Amino acid sequence: MSIQLSEPAAEHFDVWRRMRDALYVGLTAEFHDEEMQLIAAATDRVCFLAWQHGQPVGFMELSLRNIVDGCLGSPVGYLEGIYVEPRYRRKGHSRTMVDHAAEWFRQHGCSEMASDALLANRGSQGFHKHLGFEETYRIVEYRRRL
Repeated sequence: MSIQLSEPAAEHFDVWRRMRDALYVGLTAEFHDEEMQLIAAATDRVCFLAWQHGQPVGFMELSLRNIVDGCLGSPVGYLEGIYVEPRYRRKGHSRTMVDHAAEWFRQHGCSEMASDALLANRGSQGFHKHLGFEETYRIVEYRRRL
């Protein structure tokens, strides 16, 4: 069964938020709300909700980045996050979603797409490899507030 992908309308923010909560564990409600508003208003970021027969199946968040380690082109399409509800997994929906992301990236001038996974998250690493991503680096990232 196929899924339909669309950007979330305001009345679907609660669905998006619930699934975001399941994917991005440990973030505050305020952080989710602020980031969702930023994504919805941006031209270089987007969310797509996946639906099947009117039921939410999953979501993915995409962005356009100028520089990504392991990629030579610019902009680079970045799969920031992808989530499929447990009962809809292993049915090919993630592949459909990533294929849709690839097309969105092509339309925005990208010749490469990238993503990431935590070092300890072997499930996510396997998921990426299954969908055709190749590993480029293993790093620990740092930041310093100014």
